[in-house]
Amino acid sequence: MEPYGWVGRILRVDLTSRRIAEDDTRKYANDFVGGRGAAARIAWEEIPPGIDAFDPENRLIIMTGPITGTLAPTSGRFEVCGVAPQAYPRPHYTRSCVGGHWGPELKYAGYDGIVVKGRAESPVCLWINDRQASLVDAGNLWGLDVFATQRKLLETYNGKPQVMCIGPAGEKLVRIAVIQSGIENAAGQGGFGAVMGFKRLKAIAVRGTGAVRIADPERFVEVCRHVRRVAHARLSACGAVQEQEAPPLP
Repeated sequence: MEPYGWVGRILRVDLTSRRIAEDDTRKYANDFVGGRGAAARIAWEEIPPGIDAFDPENRLIIMTGPITGTLAPTSGRFEVCGVAPQAYPRPHYTRSCVGGHWGPELKYAGYDGIVVKGRAESPVCLWINDRQASLVDAGNLWGLDVFATQRKLLETYNGKPQVMCIGPAGEKLVRIAVIQSGIENAAGQGGFGAVMGFKRLKAIAVRGTGAVRIADPERFVEVCRHVRRVAHARLSACGAVQEQEAPPLP
């Protein structure tokens, strides 16, 4: 049975062998409430101790949470995790939280997360379209900045996907390189853009038309509305915190 909140599947991609498979989210969701915990468990089980960020065995782990892609306020977020080249004094496991539309789109495409290992022989793009995933050549994108890359992919796929990608900094393994999505959303912590660059993974483009199942939709909408009322009651027009009491939950 498909779990509520989660869509039930994690995409696994081995860039070295070009093998793509699916895993069951419930292996992790039964023990961890959110994507941050699930990603940490995957890293604990699969990333060898003491490896460098620029190692094929390092994982690029991208995980959403159970309310990502729902009506819940501020829920359009996901985590990018792995051994990070920016970490000091030596690379170690960390994470970066990202907002925007990419995370919800991944859920709508049928996946709660993606785990990438290995290293491609040449630049590739991971294209995901409603549970159909494939690696496509990205040689024509290599060298482009993040905005030109997104424009090219939008043109290629008729303006439909959400895209996260790297620019020249990531390609050149700059240890502070970001992964960009849209105009203003980025995994800015950890230098994960360089991890994608090492793996020669230029971009991940996602298109989904599915949905996230909610156990009690009417009650969920009530709670979401209550959270919005709480937030509005505590913020003035200029954003200052107010002391007034928020309305009770219906």
